[in-house]
Amino acid sequence: MRLMFVAFLGYVLTDENEYRLVRDLMTSYDKRIRPSENHSWPLNVTFDVSLAQIIDVIITTNCWLNQGWKDYMLRWDPRKYGNTSVIRLPYTEVWRPDILLYNNADVTSSLSTVSTNVIVTFDGNITWLSMWIFKSSCSIDVKYFPFDIQNCSMDFASWAFDAFQINIQNDADKGDLTNYVSSSEWELTVFDFQRQVITFSCCPEPYVFINYYFVIKRRPLFYMFNLVMPCILITLVALLGFYMPSESGEKISMGITTLLSMTVFLMIVADSLPPSSSDVPLIGLYYGINIAIVSFATAMTVFTLNIHHKGARGYEVPNIFRKIFFGVVAKLLCIKLDLPPEPGMVPVPQSDYYKYDDQSSENGGISTRYTGKLSTGGNGESCDNQFLKVLHKVNQTIERNEVRLAEQDRRDYIRQEWQQLALVIDRMLMFIFILGLFLYTIALFAPGNRDISDLPPGL
Repeated sequence: MRLMFVAFLGYVLTDENEYRLVRDLMTSYDKRIRPSENHSWPLNVTFDVSLAQIIDVIITTNCWLNQGWKDYMLRWDPRKYGNTSVIRLPYTEVWRPDILLYNNADVTSSLSTVSTNVIVTFDGNITWLSMWIFKSSCSIDVKYFPFDIQNCSMDFASWAFDAFQINIQNDADKGDLTNYVSSSEWELTVFDFQRQVITFSCCPEPYVFINYYFVIKRRPLFYMFNLVMPCILITLVALLGFYMPSESGEKISMGITTLLSMTVFLMIVADSLPPSSSDVPLIGLYYGINIAIVSFATAMTVFTLNIHHKGARGYEVPNIFRKIFFGVVAKLLCIKLDLPPEPGMVPVPQSDYYKYDDQSSENGGISTRYTGKLSTGGNGESCDNQFLKVLHKVNQTIERNEVRLAEQDRRDYIRQEWQQLALVIDRMLMFIFILGLFLYTIALFAPGNRDISDLPPGL
């Protein structure tokens, strides 16, 4: 019971001591005055940023600030106040350095802060711990998007006090990443700081800057899966139009449909990028090349369709084309040609009893002079003449049919030859375009180390 009473009494005395301490300190304290022992001496302020999270670019960061300075108006003798050596005061009640983010991109950032009290020790040392969400401007380089590396900075300095009044320091060796939470979109590669003294044109006095630098590398998996892979698949579908039979009549419509699909994806890519006229992003360049490839493939489809239907005009395939495409390309692509035997001259059958010379006549080159033996007597001469006329007409009809069939066979052969030529060219173009697609895809998106030599000196 006695121990409980002693503990309670000590608790009451401690509260009383702290109460008197705060009352005495704040009675004549004015937070508007810079707490320096001599107005001509600079006040040393330690400033440290602990990066907690990268939220977005233009760069939205969650930072924990640790600021410390010595306020000579907030010193006391702990023995007078029950050995109270540390107290907490509301941060609004004490003087604070006006250290601001110079490249601030959001005027409402002062509302995005969490801070409660400052920690004051008996020798006047003040520690102010606060959490801020900053939005700082950053020059975004989208040339290698989605494999881009961004170098951004956060520039902190006092707004009203120059280096002769506030000397900002940071005794750490590198940036604090103790509380850093990894971002799902960005990989942090460098986080460091540099102290600079800058003189502005408006004022002769120098100002101390603490510049924190971020080097962040984008994680490309999301963009590869959602933007690049659909583009590759759509382009492959467009190139497979070369494999579609020309008789289907859908080759051109497939190419136009794929062009429209890629245009929609290109608009999505454009919406996800910051507007920039200095460089074309890598993924935008890739979509542009693919659109050009699909457009050229559609034009080549029109060309092969023209070849496919060229045989209807009766023009024979040039021998040089036969040698190149039928003799070389078809064998390289393992294409089995489906050509009928080349039509030859069909001989005209002749009877043993009736022979005709090959003198040309007015009716198709057939002579009607009879050279065999016929019966005579009575009305035989008139019957023979009638028989010869009928025989002549039958012979002319047969020959015309044979000529027509031979011409039809020749035209069919020519038409099929042109169709087979169009087939070989289609397959050749399909392999060329697909090979080119994979080669320039690998060339554009092959991972590589980018040079980050544009970092500030000493980093």
